Amino acid sequence: MFKLTNRKKNMSVIVSNQFLTALADSVYDVAIFWYIYDQSGSALLASIVTAISFITQILAGPFIGVLADYKNPKWTMQLGFTLMIFVGISMAFIYYFLLDYFVILLYLGVIIHDIGMATIKPAKSKLLPRIVGTERIVQVNGYISSSSQIALTLGKSMSGFLIAFIGFIGVMLSHAALYLLASILLKLLIDFTLSQTNESEENAESERENKKQSYISDIKDAFQLMRSFRPLFKLIVIGMVINVASVIGPLFVVIVREQYSSGPIVFGWFNAVGAIAGVVVGLFANRIINFVKPYMMFGLSMSGAGLSMILVGTLSNIYAGMGVYFIMSFFLTVFNIAFSSLLITLVEDEYRGRVNNLTTAFATIMIPVFSVLGGFVADQISASIVYIFAGVWVVVWGIMIYLDKDIREIESV
Repeated sequence: MFKLTNRKKNMSVIVSNQFLTALADSVYDVAIFWYIYDQSGSALLASIVTAISFITQILAGPFIGVLADYKNPKWTMQLGFTLMIFVGISMAFIYYFLLDYFVILLYLGVIIHDIGMATIKPAKSKLLPRIVGTERIVQVNGYISSSSQIALTLGKSMSGFLIAFIGFIGVMLSHAALYLLASILLKLLIDFTLSQTNESEENAESERENKKQSYISDIKDAFQLMRSFRPLFKLIVIGMVINVASVIGPLFVVIVREQYSSGPIVFGWFNAVGAIAGVVVGLFANRIINFVKPYMMFGLSMSGAGLSMILVGTLSNIYAGMGVYFIMSFFLTVFNIAFSSLLITLVEDEYRGRVNNLTTAFATIMIPVFSVLGGFVADQISASIVYIFAGVWVVVWGIMIYLDKDIREIESV
């Protein structure tokens, strides 16, 4: 009874913690993209921020995953929070005192910010089973997704107000303050496996030192583990190919302006509709994800999302566009919750940090080049073309997931 009560408390704490971090990141992201696009008017320069983010995840992520596997996840998350606080304060300082060099240093801040994110993510995947139990992973991931969607919408709504009234410096300091609150909240979590996991982590790190195991060897071990389970590995590889469609992310501002001939208010409404879809999926994640077999769920969610992307890029009626955007967000959230839960439930704790960040590295390896290319095409031709291409691409690979024999072997999420 005591453990059950505290697991419910842990669930509330981690969901609140992730709400604060999502709110901080949404305000930060809008401020960064808005500053660059407003100053340059170039979708290409805004896309370079996305490219830098993904390159950081590809190069640094796997090594940070090794760190996450050999350290206590709460400690690792606190390290990531510390980096985020540093980014917020330093960006405010640089903007005030070194404005002439700000754009270059802003890109450096993006790198540090993404290293912080790459530190937090694998640590969270290791922490969740310890604080809520494996059987509640899909449920807690759903709640985290819902709270994060609300935070993203709130953050994007607040960011325009914050930029207008307290400026870039105020936004960056708000980012740091929210991460400080999240760091304090993290201390309230109870790890039910603390004594056993601390001992196993110390033994694993000691054994690693005795073997003089390198970071590269640790990453290779995780890669071999991923390859040994073909259904999961194929899903990861297909996800890597599908993620080429992520080029649409930084171009949504351009779509709202060009395709729907609208401004920031309509942009905000689109994001609100997408957030509502995410909240709905998150609240009923268990029922939605287990409604059909995993291979059908993964295939249908990707195909549905792809068709929606095509329509978002071709429609011009605002209300029809919002309806399709809701459907697209719904399917993407279903896929993301199911996939992140699968990585936790199928991978042993010993390898979870490395596998998590290796998966992210594989998933994003093709994005940097395509994000810059997408920005170039949007500048030269139209952002609508990029959306249509991305949608067709996702539909094709969604069908491939549905037909793949190995992925059909996955029995449950």
